[in-house]
This record gives sequence, structure tokens and C-alpha cells, in this order.
Amino acid sequence: MQLRIRDADTYCTRWQCCTCAYTNLSPNHPPERGCPVNISLCDRRRFLTLAGAAALTGCTPRGSFSVAPQSDVAAGIQELLVATARVADPAPIAYGKARAEEMEFARLAISIPPTHQPGKIEWPPVRFVDPARHFALTSADTMPDIDALIQAARTAAAQSDEETVLFVHGYNNNFAEAAYRHAQIAWDYEMRGPQIHFAWPSAGDPLEYAYDRDSVLIARDALATLLTALLKEDGLKVSLVGHSMGCHLIMESLRQIALSGGRDMLDNLASIALISPDIDLDLFRSQIRALGEPPQPFIVAVARNDRLLLLSSGISGGAEKLGSVEDLDQLDELGVSTIDMTGLGNRGGNHFLPGTSPAAIALIKGLRDIEPIPSNSLSVGPVSITLGN
Repeated sequence: MQLRIRDADTYCTRWQCCTCAYTNLSPNHPPERGCPVNISLCDRRRFLTLAGAAALTGCTPRGSFSVAPQSDVAAGIQELLVATARVADPAPIAYGKARAEEMEFARLAISIPPTHQPGKIEWPPVRFVDPARHFALTSADTMPDIDALIQAARTAAAQSDEETVLFVHGYNNNFAEAAYRHAQIAWDYEMRGPQIHFAWPSAGDPLEYAYDRDSVLIARDALATLLTALLKEDGLKVSLVGHSMGCHLIMESLRQIALSGGRDMLDNLASIALISPDIDLDLFRSQIRALGEPPQPFIVAVARNDRLLLLSSGISGGAEKLGSVEDLDQLDELGVSTIDMTGLGNRGGNHFLPGTSPAAIALIKGLRDIEPIPSNSLSVGPVSITLGN
């Protein structure tokens, strides 16, 4: 099934050369499709610097936790259960880029200001946090082991009677940024079930793409262990959500579980959603083949005007990325449903529209209330959409 968002603008998803890419980060770039990015024509360092500038999205200095006690301010509290493959730095709650040999576990409580706007993280100024206006960390505790995390998830699931969400963040995220983003998404989508945050050792540096890609491969054992433990629990209904390079980590872990004899277990997943996946399309086909058939529902959110995936494609030799795929029919053939969010793009990176675009958040929340989903077309808020085959 395909969900397409109509838009009158035509976006270029392959620029003629890197020099063009440096000077035409604009949605109005001439629509010349299919022109390969040739990294050899450009200075590689300049290209990576551009990638870094785009990926930072205005967060300078990089995000960090601001601690504030719970107050009388009418702020909401979003709890996260954390499983991490990062090394504690400094101990015990903050985690750095180093790769841990064993997982560690924690519980965070993050306050959401009453003035919060969907899609945004209201970062505080340096050294000052006001819970009435900013995100803040109100409590943090370590947990002894995976059993403690699962018990906490079971308790929260029983209280909310909603599914558990296991979220895997993307490239170029430090621990605080990824945790705040997960809290923001859970709050905006009104997900009241347990939220489990898997924090893999991203360097949190746009120039360390290769480090992050290697970290994904190192962390797949940890995520497979966590996911297997969760799926063995009868009292938990687990949905798996990933963003960007975190989708690569999810697919590698699913593949590993399947090849280790646990394929049937994956059918216990409530859903899988890959948002703007930074995965080579040929690699994704290989990962799907290892699963036999993908667990259902299996949803991929794409945007053909995702500028950061364009840069990633250039770094990867011009390979087409799953998150910006042109021909959605080929995903239908793999048993994957797609949501095409190209029409919601703007002059930003367009790399996390379901998490950062208020229109996308309203659309997806609206779709949850439609029973059954129409077989042709519908409108949710300001956006017109069309369902494909």
C-alpha cells in the first residue's frame, strides 16, 4: 500500500554534480532527475562540511540535558526507559560516543513545557532552564539489568493499556538530543504506553558518518538481545520505530534474529515503521530476503526531497537510498507499505518530517482515527493524500 501526499512542486532528487549540490539546496532546483552525484569532482572535505552544516539544524552548541526539579508549572512529564550501547560519560546517566561492551539501562523523566509546539524541542539557553518554556530533565535513575527494564515496561503497559514503542534514533545524535527527540515525538503523538529508547553510540558529529555506520553494526547484537527479550513477554505489545541510520540498525537486528532461528518471533511485533531510512536500496532488498516476508504492518516513510539523504547517497557512491526512493512500486513488491511525504517538504533538510512537521504529525494522528482507511483518497488537515495499490 502506498500513501502519497500530493504537491504541485517538482523536486530534484539527484543533482548533476556536487558543485551544483553546494549552491542549490533549494526546493526550486530545476527538476533534472537521474543525474548521478560524482563525489570525485569535488573536494570531499567541503562536501562533508556541507553535510554537517545541514545536519546540525541550528543546534549550536550541541544539545545537552538541563536539569530542573519538578515544579508547580503545568508541564507534562514524558518518561523514557533507556537501553544503551553507549559508555557512560560521565557516569552514571550521561552517555558518550564510546561503544560499550554490554548494555546499560536507565529511566528518565523529561518535562514538556505547557507552551510546547508540535514538532519542536524547546531548548533552553545555556545554563538556564525554565520548565514553563523549555524541555528539562526532571529525574534520572540507573536500572540494574534488562529484567528491571522489562518489568518497568510491563507495569507501564498494564497501567496505560497501550502498546510499547521501541525507538531507535538516527545518525549524528548525542544522547540528550536523541532522548529529547523521542520524548517530543511520544508527547506529540499522545503515545501513553511504555517508551523504550535504544541509544546506540552515535558520535554526535556530522563529520563522523563512517564512525556511526560502524557503530550500527557493533550495536546490532545489543538491539537484537533487547528486542528478543521484549518479544518473549506475553504482556507486551511492541512497535518498532526507527529514524535515518537507526533504520539500518533495526534491519540488521531483524535479519540477525531471523538468521538465528527466531524469524517466527518477529511476527509478534505490533508494527514496524522506518522513517527516512538511510539504507542502500539494494541492501534493504537483501535484508528483506533474509526475513522471508516482512512482519506486518511494515511501513516506510519517504521523501524524495530529503536533502540529507541526498548527501548520504553522495558519500555512498551515489547509491539510491530507501528513504528517498523514486519508484514506490518496487517497495510494494517487497511487501512494504509506504507513506510519501514529499509534499510536506520545505526549505529545511526534510529528513524527519513525521517528527518535526506539525502538518505531518496532524496527518498521521488523524489517520489513526479513521476506520477503515479509505482505499482511494482522503484529506487530513491541510494535506491531500492519495492511497496507491
